[in-house]
Amino acid sequence: MTKPYKIVAKAIIFDQDYVLILRKSLEERVAKDTHGWDFPGGGLEPCEPLMDALAREVMEETGLEVKVVAPAYIYDEIQEEKHLIIIKFACCRPMGTLKLSSEHDYHCWVHLNELEQGEFPDWMKEEIRRAYRIFCDFRGK
Repeated sequence: MTKPYKIVAKAIIFDQDYVLILRKSLEERVAKDTHGWDFPGGGLEPCEPLMDALAREVMEETGLEVKVVAPAYIYDEIQEEKHLIIIKFACCRPMGTLKLSSEHDYHCWVHLNELEQGEFPDWMKEEIRRAYRIFCDFRGK
């Protein structure tokens, strides 16, 4: 049986040596039985360019505008009803005032030196480390 593809774009946003991490709302966490830690982003609308979708989703979920540095992590996830293609981008220079949408109920700017002490899942820590290497290459650090 063929499953429909859904492309998802997520932003791993850095501000100097800090990374933005969101927590999904309680309703989302219960519905999806998940820990809830998340990066801003979401699915593309039909015929929507990838970068436009990323900018739209980040703005909708955080109120921020960001500069995309480069793709940092690409993988797929086959679910019961669809096949997700997930692209996570290293991003920087957040502009605007952070204001969460109803999809998330908490945010934190985590210093990269404190990432390991946090309660964040290992997959998230690895994605942040990989995205930060790309971010540093971009800004010549």
